[in-house]
Amino acid sequence: MDWQNVTFDELVDALKTVSWSAPRPLSEFFRTFSPPKRSLSGRLKNNLYYYRTNYLVVLILSFVICFFRNPLALASLLLLGLGFSCLNDPFAISLNDTLLHWLRKSAPRLVARARAKAGTDGVVGMHKRKRVYILLLPRGLVVLLAAGGGLALLYCSRALVTLAWALLLGLGLPLLHATFRLPNLKAKIASAREEFRAVWRGYQAELYDHTHSM
Repeated sequence: MDWQNVTFDELVDALKTVSWSAPRPLSEFFRTFSPPKRSLSGRLKNNLYYYRTNYLVVLILSFVICFFRNPLALASLLLLGLGFSCLNDPFAISLNDTLLHWLRKSAPRLVARARAKAGTDGVVGMHKRKRVYILLLPRGLVVLLAAGGGLALLYCSRALVTLAWALLLGLGLPLLHATFRLPNLKAKIASAREEFRAVWRGYQAELYDHTHSM
């Protein structure tokens, strides 16, 4: 995959739909650094995609360390993290399945309604796909509620300076790493594999639309 031709919008869409695997080993994460001579944009996109889980861990640790002495602000960060994590399709679906599993004995009717609603199809953009629900609520509403609650708690905790430091560390360190980390062979192989999967998913979607249009 030529990351130089991949736009940041396409990168964001890929991060929303891809499964977030375990972090890469530290021995691999802190290996082979070099100043970017050319195609800095391609290197950034490649590393952001390949080391996405490592960067998320760095971001979370930065917030936890900075907000450790402020429990209310820490709770607000957990809400914010939950809300933004729900933007990822596999995470939102997994969260919904986990909640339904916990409620299947205490609220069987609610679980049945939620499972039936989760199976309804909808049109998103130009593609036909299933809408994502979390306990009968649209995923967008859950994100809005969690993010709004997190921002309200963050305002009440008066931790804007701490938030600035957490963002500076949590976003700055991954950006520095993505800038100077030389993409390795594993990253290139993983990129090629994801490109094949994307093409295959597109082929399946076209086949599905062609079959149902006949």
